[in-house]
This record gives sequence, structure tokens and C-alpha cells, in this order.
Amino acid sequence: MSEDNNKLEERMFRKKLFGYVLAAFVVISFYFLLRNSNDVLAALAHLKTVLQPILIGFVMAFLMNPMMVFFEKRFAILIKKFCKTEDTILKANKANRTVSSIIALVILSGIVIYILQTVIPNLINTVMFLARHIDEQIAAVLDWCNMVTKGNYEDVLMKAKDNKIGDIMNQGLVLLRQYVDFDQSDMVIKITTSVLSVGKFITNIIIGMFVSVYVLMSKELFKAQVKKMVCGIFAPKYANIVLEIGRKSGEIFYGFIIGKIIDSVIIGLICYAGCLMMKMPYPVLISTIIGVTNIIPIFGPYIGAVPTVLLIFLTEPVKGISFLIFILILQQIDGNLIGPKILGDSTGISSFWVLFAVVVGGGFFGVSGMIIAVPIVAIFYYILGSVSSYLVKRRNLPEDTADYTRMDYIDIENNSLILQPAEKVKKPKKLFFKLPKFKKK
Repeated sequence: MSEDNNKLEERMFRKKLFGYVLAAFVVISFYFLLRNSNDVLAALAHLKTVLQPILIGFVMAFLMNPMMVFFEKRFAILIKKFCKTEDTILKANKANRTVSSIIALVILSGIVIYILQTVIPNLINTVMFLARHIDEQIAAVLDWCNMVTKGNYEDVLMKAKDNKIGDIMNQGLVLLRQYVDFDQSDMVIKITTSVLSVGKFITNIIIGMFVSVYVLMSKELFKAQVKKMVCGIFAPKYANIVLEIGRKSGEIFYGFIIGKIIDSVIIGLICYAGCLMMKMPYPVLISTIIGVTNIIPIFGPYIGAVPTVLLIFLTEPVKGISFLIFILILQQIDGNLIGPKILGDSTGISSFWVLFAVVVGGGFFGVSGMIIAVPIVAIFYYILGSVSSYLVKRRNLPEDTADYTRMDYIDIENNSLILQPAEKVKKPKKLFFKLPKFKKK
């Protein structure tokens, strides 16, 4: 017995020592990060630049995977029909994965190129047109406002009409030149740096294309290697927990990101059809902007609606108002019908946490953060919910959150939840003055 006690005490001592060492390591690391925050951020920025093609490749592989699986399943049917031996089936399956990955890459690249070819030239032409005719456009809008108001504000509107926007812009440029010293050498350096950055980004995209194909071709091997490492590091009980969290994380990411993309494509097509029926100007440009910005949760529809409505309003004011009403109706249909049907409860979080994720993610990482933050918060929400359920289960308490809605306290003797008494119907408070009573005649 004494030897067993000694061994138990030795184990407890080792665990405590390991805990102390780990806590000291965390504290020292945190102190080091605070003292050298600028150097750490610079190192992370450099690491991000180095890993940019790999990150692009993983993002592309993530988007290509559903398309690759679709084609791979269709080609697998043909392989089963025409290939008889195991050797030929194995070779055909490898070729199937490669061909399906390349087809998915071509489709994704084609979609991106089509969007860029559609949006950028239309956007440039629209901006150039507005720049040349901005005075005429605003004058027409002011005339329309004067007609709608039946001349009640004609003096104010005509005064605003006389102040030409082009003259105001020219005056602003003159003031800018007075207060800002343009150094030509600095301008050349900035332009050269920008061109090199764009060239490097295009190169990284090309490298990312190759990375995405290799990732898809070896995705099962990568999964197996990660699972093997998890099983080697953690005990079987905790390894199952880690694997379950990883599985759930994949479901949340795919359910939200892919579902949101499909939802945005549908909204873009509906918007395009609506623009054609209402004979709106710039239908392709407007529907593309509405569809792309719809990917951003909550704020995306409004981000896309503001420039498109303004663009149409400057061209034809009545149609601008009509388009605003159409977009409001379309977003209501998307939020209450199309979106829930496609996304379902993929995230499992309430509207408050979606809003929280969008605000925080956008504050730290911009537009990409607004999109990715929602599934990330959903994963943390799932982990914390699982941990809380596990902890209350250990104490033999209910796991269902609804059981704690009316909870008042825990009965220590019976280890049960004591609920608050049902709220009594409150009587209306007496007024601080009495209403006069009228006698019936």
C-alpha cells in the first residue's frame, strides 16, 4: 500500500509540476508578446506575405471541392462500367480525381474572370460617363425634385442647380494642390511599388491554382495525417473530442460559406431578372454588385443597395426609388424564405451572435473578416456549449438550456434546480391624480 501511495503522490507531483511549468511558459510568452508587439506584428505580416500563395490555394480548394466531388461521382459511374480489373480501376480513380480537380479549377477561374470582365469595364464606363455628365445628371434630378414638389422649393433647387458640381470639384483640386506637396519622385516610387505588388499578387494566384489542385488530389491523405497526429498526441477519450470538433467545424464552414455563395448567386439572378423587367439601367453591373455584396451577412444587402440605388437615381430618379423598393422586398424574401431554405441552421447561433461576429470580424480583418467570422464564432459557440453541457452533466444537472430559463437556485440537498415562481399578473399602477367622475344624466 505504501508503494502505491508513493507512486500516486509522485504522479500528482509530476502533474502539478507540469501545470506550474505550463503556466509559467504562458505568462512569459504573453509578456514577451506585449513587450515586442510591433516586432511580432511585423513578423506575422511577413509570414502572411510568404504564405499568401498557399492560403490562396487552400481557399480555392475549399471553393472547388463541391464541384470536384460532383464531377468525380459522375465519372466514377463510367469507371465502374468500363473498368474491370482492380489495377485499371485504381489508375482510373487517380485520373478521375485529377481531371475533376482541373475541371473545378477551370469553372472557378471562369466565374471569377466573368465577374471581373462584367463588373470592371461596366464600372469604369459608368464612372467615366457620370464624370462627364455629372452636371447634367444632377440638374435633371433637381428638375424632377422641383416637379414633384410642385415648385414649392424652386428657389433653393435652382440655386443648387447653379452651383455646378464640376466647378466645385475643380476648386477642391486647386485647394488640394495648395496644401499637399506632390513629389514626383515619390509618386513614381509609389506607382512602381503598386505595379510590383499587383504583379506579385497575380503570381501568387497562379501558384495558388497549382496548390489548390494538389490539395484536392491529396485531401484524404492530409485528413489521415491529421487524424493520426491527433490520436498520437491525445488519449483516446480526448482524441474523439478533438476529431468531433474538427468534423463539426468542417460542417459549419461548408454549410455557411457554400450556402451563402449559392444564396448570393440566386439573389443576383433574381435581381438581374427584375432589372430587365423594370428596364433598369446597368442591369448586369447592378445585379452583380447586389449578388457579390449579399455574401456579407446582415450588412451586405445594404452595402450593395446604397451605390446601386444612387447610380440608378442619378440616371432616372423614379426608377431609383422603384429599385429601392424592389431591393427591400427582395432582401425580405431572401432573409425569410430563400436564405433559411438554403442555409438552414448551419451555424446554430442567434442573430445577436451573427451581428457580433460581423462587427468584430469586420473591425479586425475587413470584408473577409465579416464573412469568415460568423462560422468561427459558431464553432466557438458549439465548443463552449459542449463544454458547459459536459460540466453540468458531471454534476448530475440538466443539460437542456431551456431548463435554466426560470431557474432560481440549486437545491444542495437534492441537487436539483429550483424554479422561480410564476409571475403574477401585475395590476396597473394607480395614477398620481384622480380622473373626474361624470354623472349620467
